[in-house]
Amino acid sequence: MYDSFLNTITISQAEVNQLQLVKRFFKENGFRAQAAKSDIIYIATLEHAIVGALRLCPYDKNWLLRSMCIKEEHRHKGIGLMLLKFIRNELQSKQCYCFPYDYLENFYHQAGFVRIDPPQAETNIVERYNSYISKGKKILIMKFST
Repeated sequence: MYDSFLNTITISQAEVNQLQLVKRFFKENGFRAQAAKSDIIYIATLEHAIVGALRLCPYDKNWLLRSMCIKEEHRHKGIGLMLLKFIRNELQSKQCYCFPYDYLENFYHQAGFVRIDPPQAETNIVERYNSYISKGKKILIMKFST
């Protein structure tokens, strides 16, 4: 059912001139995310409109997968997984972490991320994770594993 729909989606790395569109997309979809020039941003488009985006952000010597957002009416159709699979080659060359909500563990696992305990992560990653936990976020630390 969704296969034909997914064939209409285009995934690409966002160009610098698209950063304002990406920022607007995040804001319109309830995210406070930025779109910095140092980030590597990937977008999913449908008929030239952004329907999904994510950011790979440099964080010391590591990378964080952040701000993955799919437009609400297109959620649960495979776009998020399509985005994550598209960036697999990029992730294989980096040590990349993410902090998904705990209920999304299986979703990220399908894309090659594995849950790790805080002592297994770099100190700076654990510090950021702990700051989110202290704010009541129900998140995990996951790391991309080839």
